[in-house]
Amino acid sequence: MGNELRSIGTIKSALSLVSTLASLKSVPVVEAVQGDGIVVTCDQVVTHPTMGILEKPVDLDEARTFMDGYRDVPKVTTVGSVRCTHVETGLATVETFTATVTFDPVLLRRDEEERLAGKGKGILEELVESNAPVLKCAGGLMIENPIVKKFIVDTVGGEDAVLGLSRRSTVKALKELNEKIRTWKEEWE
Repeated sequence: MGNELRSIGTIKSALSLVSTLASLKSVPVVEAVQGDGIVVTCDQVVTHPTMGILEKPVDLDEARTFMDGYRDVPKVTTVGSVRCTHVETGLATVETFTATVTFDPVLLRRDEEERLAGKGKGILEELVESNAPVLKCAGGLMIENPIVKKFIVDTVGGEDAVLGLSRRSTVKALKELNEKIRTWKEEWE
């Protein structure tokens, strides 16, 4: 299912993918937790109009491909999901969220031209040199990093959502889960 959803590359398929992955991630964690509690798991991908669904780059070559894509089509959407699972009952809620990042294509092109001309390091090289975890971020996006920030024109939907976990969606999922737990307790007590 994951490969099929990845190949479709739409925001709708990305929402389905991240929801599925957040749910799958919860299973071993919930099984490992002793006693009562709530487990929060999440997942995130980036959707790009021409490259489809982007996960964490597997290597620096793929990260370079992502950067090239951002330069060619500078608007991307991050798609995330958060799942809150009540350990005792197995009750769960899932919320999805999106955010859009727009890069300045002129600055990205200039950065790449300078790198190719030997006049600069380039954004990716600067990130690697600074030990930034490029290969640990969906789409290689690190909007919180000052090296990347200077190339961003706009972020819609919240920086926290781009970073991987929307506060608003997490609070909503927790409130919905608490309501489910309350209803469950009323039915069983």
